[in-house]
Amino acid sequence: MQKLKNNRSLIYAVIIAIILLLIDQITKVIIINNNLNIIIIPNILNIHTVQNTGGAFGVGEGNTGMFIITNLVVLGLIIRFVYLQKDFMDKATLYTLFLILAGGFGNVIDRISRGYVVDFINIFPSINFPKFNFADIYITVGWVILAFIFALYSYKEIKNSKRLKR
Repeated sequence: MQKLKNNRSLIYAVIIAIILLLIDQITKVIIINNNLNIIIIPNILNIHTVQNTGGAFGVGEGNTGMFIITNLVVLGLIIRFVYLQKDFMDKATLYTLFLILAGGFGNVIDRISRGYVVDFINIFPSINFPKFNFADIYITVGWVILAFIFALYSYKEIKNSKRLKR
């Protein structure tokens, strides 16, 4: 993995995160203003607006203040980590963390401005799968990629330590 050589990658990561955040917020405004309820692929994909006052899968419903504080703390920790580790971090980790930041800020903006998160993507409606939004996708994909990066790093470290013991 290539290490960051200058702040250019950091600037690109910020720009990409802002673009992703704008996509998230613009889609939510369009969905809310048009009160959309669309069947895109029957029994597979619908657009249906939901006001989510809880967390993932509606857990902790009605605890908006707690979610705002928790989200801001986690986002602050990620930002601090990036700031402290930027000289040692590879591009993949940097971009992945900014993907998570874009999603986290997208949902925090909702909670602060509306008191709830706007969810509207409804996959497999017949099994009542929880609705979500682009910010949720960014967060989920980001954490999966980050887990993969950490697993790959751990694998390389174990492999190197076994080689050194020989």
